[in-house]
This record gives sequence, structure tokens and C-alpha cells, in this order.
Amino acid sequence: MAEAWTNKGLALAQQEKYNEALQAFDEAIELNPEYAKAWYYKGVALQQLGRTTDADAAFARAKELGYPG
Repeated sequence: MAEAWTNKGLALAQQEKYNEALQAFDEAIELNPEYAKAWYYKGVALQQLGRTTDADAAFARAKELGYPG
């Protein structure tokens, strides 16, 4: 189910709906806090929203979990 939320977030991000995408990534992370892909793309959405510090933290968590991005 976390993968489905992540895919929804990616679709929203492609439409430049970054706030909605962020909510979807948060849903994915709530379902599976170890899902590195969701953390990575949460970072991308945060970056697009200008929230650099939060984005950096999300990217760091994704890297800790082994995401290659």
C-alpha cells in the first residue's frame, strides 16, 4: 500500500501539485516508515516547495534506508 501512495505522489508531482504529492508521500511513510523511495520523493516535493532544510532531512533518511538517488 505504501507503494501505491508513492505512485500517487509521483503522479501529482508530475502535475506540479507538490503539496498534494507531499501528503501522498507522508501517507506512504506512515504506512511504511522504512520505504526509502517515499522518503526520497518526499524530499523532491519539499525541494520544489522551497523547503530546503526539510528536503535535505528527507533525502538523508532515504539514503540511510539505502535509496540510491
